Amino acid sequence: MKFLLLHSTDPYHNLAVEEYMFRKTQDNIFILWQNDKTVVIGKNQNINCELNFDFVNKNGIKVARRITGGGAVYHDFGNLNYSFISSTEKEGIDFAYFTKPIIEALNALGVDARLTGRNDIEVEGKKISGNAQYSKNGRTLHHGTLLFDTDLSVLSSALHVDEEKIKSKAIKSTRSRVTNLKSLIPIKNINEFIDYLCCYVINKYSPEIISEPSDLYITELEERNKSEEWLFPKNSYLSTFTVRKKKKYDFGIVDIELSMNGDIISDIKIYGDFFGTKDVSELSEKISGNSLDLIDEILESINLSDYILGMTVNEFSELIKRG
Repeated sequence: MKFLLLHSTDPYHNLAVEEYMFRKTQDNIFILWQNDKTVVIGKNQNINCELNFDFVNKNGIKVARRITGGGAVYHDFGNLNYSFISSTEKEGIDFAYFTKPIIEALNALGVDARLTGRNDIEVEGKKISGNAQYSKNGRTLHHGTLLFDTDLSVLSSALHVDEEKIKSKAIKSTRSRVTNLKSLIPIKNINEFIDYLCCYVINKYSPEIISEPSDLYITELEERNKSEEWLFPKNSYLSTFTVRKKKKYDFGIVDIELSMNGDIISDIKIYGDFFGTKDVSELSEKISGNSLDLIDEILESINLSDYILGMTVNEFSELIKRG
């Protein structure tokens, strides 16, 4: 394993470095990094539905999109991000495997941290970490947040958490279901917490400590991360669609927007906080231009779970056809 501590706090750069290490190396890597005030949305999410743009713009909060699925998260200097990138240890979507070292490090501080639901780490019933994964070509990227002393009032104001998610957890707000580690562990300074995790990883895994790479590809990824095309993909506005279908499942929210011409699906956009190993835009391309009557046949010819992990053909068919 190799260990990289990033010193930049620019989200577009940090996400570019992470993606470079994922796509252009074969190393097993552990990365620790922080971003200045930023909302980071999942690859498959509709940015217009996830953010309170008035608040975000007024407070100088950056907006970024990552290559992994899952939901929107808020970063500030009270939050620490970690990444595991692996070629050989584990392939595919497996949150228990990649969160285990972090949970063990927190357990060693005397807190009963546990993986709950799909992808959250909780302590005393409250979320302190959200996690996401992406797997392709034998490489897996897993990254997560660690709320140490994040401004939770900003977090709750910047994000529009889906009402279906709130209802499913029987909670009143985003803020009521998250907490900071600072109040739970003996370490009271974020820099000391970073030092603790660095030492824990070094003592447990004896990794090779590496410096940040310098490569033109990182610069290209950084420019892409800042671009309107990346943040606001073509046809990502609700007004361009005539039908919307949405439902919360155990594996996440699936939000479908359809442009119909009679019974022909002229265009389809699929959003949500779900995970998958293939690009969901490929699924949209397979469906677009076909009639609703052919949906089952199309879905039966592919492995739907590659695009929306955990979803069955019947579930997708019922969602897209329901009134």
